[in-house]
Amino acid sequence: MRVAVSKRGVYHADLYCSDTSAAKKALREHRVSLLAIDFYLKGRDNGVTIIAWGKVKNVLPQYVVVTESERSKRILLSLELKNAGYCSADGTTFMKY
Repeated sequence: MRVAVSKRGVYHADLYCSDTSAAKKALREHRVSLLAIDFYLKGRDNGVTIIAWGKVKNVLPQYVVVTESERSKRILLSLELKNAGYCSADGTTFMKY
């Protein structure tokens, strides 16, 4: 299952989550193959919060795509993914080995 975590519906996915509670529920309850994530979400949390939580709970999928368009926020998401054990050749598509 492909899950998009964003308040914009710009990524093709099976399930869309616009806030952290929906995203956490999706990661806990479904077998996610790809996570597409933005920085800005509805509510007070952001995409970095989801990645940090997923790392602790060990629920992040093998593939994560950063869909954020703002460069400074993309860097924050990329750093958090690298801290979670992901690597990327292009700074957009991340894979965990």
